[in-house]
Formats: sequence, C-alpha cells, structure tokens
Amino acid sequence: MSEKPRVSARQVWKRFRLDEPGGGLPWRRPPKDHWALRDVNFTLADGGALGLIGANGSGKSTLLKLLAGVIQPTSGSVETQGRVIAVLNPTAGFHPDLSGLDNVRMLSTLQGFERAEIEERLPLITEFSGLGDYVRQPLKSFSAGMMIRLGVSTAMHLDPDVLIVDEVLSAGDLAFQRKAVARARALRDEGCAVIVSTHALGDLATLCDRLLLLEQGAVRSEGSADTVVASYMQSVEEQGGRIQAGAPLVGGARPTTPDGRIRITHLKIAGSTDPDMVTVQSGQPFELEIGWETTEPVDDAVFRFQLFRNDGLFAHGQNTARHGLELGRLEGRGVARLRYEQLGLLAGDYYVALGIWPDEYRSLSTGEPYDHRPSAAVLRVTAERSAGAGIAGFPCEWTVEAHPSLNAVEPSLGDDADGARASVEKDIG
Repeated sequence: MSEKPRVSARQVWKRFRLDEPGGGLPWRRPPKDHWALRDVNFTLADGGALGLIGANGSGKSTLLKLLAGVIQPTSGSVETQGRVIAVLNPTAGFHPDLSGLDNVRMLSTLQGFERAEIEERLPLITEFSGLGDYVRQPLKSFSAGMMIRLGVSTAMHLDPDVLIVDEVLSAGDLAFQRKAVARARALRDEGCAVIVSTHALGDLATLCDRLLLLEQGAVRSEGSADTVVASYMQSVEEQGGRIQAGAPLVGGARPTTPDGRIRITHLKIAGSTDPDMVTVQSGQPFELEIGWETTEPVDDAVFRFQLFRNDGLFAHGQNTARHGLELGRLEGRGVARLRYEQLGLLAGDYYVALGIWPDEYRSLSTGEPYDHRPSAAVLRVTAERSAGAGIAGFPCEWTVEAHPSLNAVEPSLGDDADGARASVEKDIG
C-alpha cells in the first residue's frame, strides 16, 4: 500500500479555446474560453473505485484524459502513482496492418513488458476477448466491436495500478460487458484503483464505492451510489428529461413485430388508469390489471410484466408461465390480474413494460409477440429511509444486545481479573 493516495486531483481547472466562426478573416472574433473542468478535487486509494456520471459534455472524458496524462490541467494538479492503464479509446495505438496478436505485443511492449511476459499473457488476453483464431487476422478486417474487445482485454491484463475506463464497459455485447465489469471488479479487489465513466448506472453501482456527479465541469455531488444517482436523476428531471410513458424502447429491448391476434385494450396500475405517472409506496400491496381481446382464438398466450429503472436497468419481471398458470384457449375479451402482497422495489422511477407472447421461450428468440408495450406506463416508487438502500427492499428486523456474561463479570473484575476474563472467554467459546 502506498502512503500517498494512488490518484489525486487538487483544484483542477481545464480551459479550451474555441474558435468563433469566421475562418481566417481578419475581422473574425477572438477565441472563446470554455472551462471544461472547474475546481475538481478528489483522492482515491489503492483498491478504491470511483465512478463518474453526468450528461454528455459535463467534463467526464476531459477529467479522465487529465488523469491518464493525455492532456494537462490549466491550473491545479493531477497525480497518479504506479502504472496507469487508460482505456479512453480502446483502439487507440493499434496499427491496421498488424494482426490482433501483434497489436497486443506492440501495446504491451510500450507498457514496459518483456517479451516472455507478453507471450505468457497472450493466451489470457485472447481467451478473454473471445476472438479465437480470428485474433491472428489483420486488424483492418476487424469490426468495431471486435477491436473494442481486443483493446479492453489487453488493457485489463497489463497489471495496472490505476485503471481508467471511459464508456467502453457498456460497449460490445451483453456477455462481454459483464466480463469486463467482472474483470474491473477483480482488479479493484486486488488493490488496483479504478476510475470509470459510463452511462450504465447499474454497473457503476456494483463496481464503485463512490460516485462523482459532474455538471458543466463542476462537481455537483459526491458520495455513495444511491445518493449521487438520486441527485443525477433530480438534475435530469429539472432539465426536462423525466421519463415518459410511450417511449419506443427501454433497457436495450429489441424491436418487436406484434401480430395482433390478441391485444392489450387497457391497463390499470394501483387503481389508476393514467399511464403518465403512477405513484406507489414501497412495501405496500401492488395490483396490476391488463385488459385483452382476441381477433381469433389463441392457445399459447403468456402475459408478461416487467419493470425497468429509469437508467435502463432491468429491475423485475414476472409472467404467467413462470408462475405456473396454464391459460388454455383464450377468445373474446377478458382481464389478467397480477397482485403483489408487498412491492419490493425501493424509491425510483420505473418503466412498466407489458406483453402478450406466444410462449415463454420462443418469445425470447423470435421477437414476435401478440402484443408488446415496452413503456406502457411509468411507476414512481416512494420509500422511507428505513426501507434500506439500493433497488430492492426486504422486510427485516435489527437487534443489538450486549453479552450477559460480559456484563455480569467485567464490572466486578479485581485482582484476579485475568482469571475472570479467561473464565468468561471459555463460557462464550
């Protein structure tokens, strides 16, 4: 463990000069100052993980470039200790005519690794990337996603003391995203200091012990994940970004082509038929009613209910097949009802996604439902502080008590104190 913080930023300001329109004409306006960062301060120790969030243009990438040494602050200081590996653009430094393996060798050499060390790491990097034998092909034949896989895999196997990642944890397919987040978490647990910026707030909440919210280059909020995300969502709503019912897709959901043989006719949530915003209390009963009608008889319908948090995180899902309910033949009109004795979600805004599908498993592969409403409504969940933190709440009870034997013996300890303590320790095992 180093005595100094592994990473520190002290009173950091960064200015860019923006040219005004007018080209090279003599009467063009002088450059305009743009302060991308304003008095940013933080420290990060070994094994710490700091997440940066904020809107596009808030200064996240600028701060990461400063920490990586790509650019220098206008004023203030940035210090890092040890080997810094930055994944700002995972394909930066690659040569298109070299194979994937040769590019890994080149980048590893630039980081100071000997040939034997590099060759030892190549199988790990190749396996992690999932590229297989294709890694031997020229990089110019790679897709953008393949290059991201290779760049991230290389960076995460170069023994960083400080790992800096900009957005790419949410790049690539879902399986690789999960691998990348898991690898970053493992590096953190081994003592690496991790600094990451991503719009995938769910990943930040599981990876980072602290978040920092940037707004127009300044730190608006810093602290635990739930506190800072709440501040961010408040800022989004203040700027007109409140989530609304009727959005085309949420949570990375794939497009669907409903065939309409059975369709949703109405929705009632917690007694309300207004889908714009329904407010419910965490821990209280929750009811949902879906009206339906058919244009022809249907024998394999499955009703599905899903909740996506406002950052796209899939929070909960339930369907009639999972619940063991056999619907048989449906025709004409009817209603489907779902009831929870206690709503287990904690405070936040959630999209309600509804669907009627041919069956539970085929629906996942074909994307051909009978009807699908990916954002049919918005559910606002409120919760008392006592309900806990995070996304889910569970009924619980705390008890704290002193050990009776210790209370009985300790006040009367005299000359034979050591013997009395030994007797107590024996009693309590």
